[in-house]
Amino acid sequence: MTSARPRRPFPLQHLLPPVLKDVTLDFHWDMERLWALDLVVTEVAVAELDWQLQLPMWAYDGQFFAVSPAEVAADPERYHEQYARTLGADLRYPLHVLDRPERLTLLDGVHRLLKARLLGLETVQVKKVPMDRLDDIAVR
Repeated sequence: MTSARPRRPFPLQHLLPPVLKDVTLDFHWDMERLWALDLVVTEVAVAELDWQLQLPMWAYDGQFFAVSPAEVAADPERYHEQYARTLGADLRYPLHVLDRPERLTLLDGVHRLLKARLLGLETVQVKKVPMDRLDDIAVR
């Protein structure tokens, strides 16, 4: 579905660290719309996605984009809330990744990816979102 109406900008764009500029979407999108997409489930190697665990994806101590999942895994006592969320993540649900020409990037499932890494899993289930489906999840 393509629309001529502009997408609403990502609300935290001004806080986004440079390292995340080519990883996150620059517009506001809806998680429910993402989950509602009819996409095929496939398996992808954890190693293909786990570079994203080094990125400051999560908030900490009131600051957005302050801690990476790898830092949470390295110090679970300090980052106990995110670590608990990781351990509670349900790997029965596939991750959603954006199928960019150069690489796959996570849209939903960072905690599940970290859990898969911690468990030593070699693959995870994913739903690949094609670039031409972004308007289907965009908030206008």
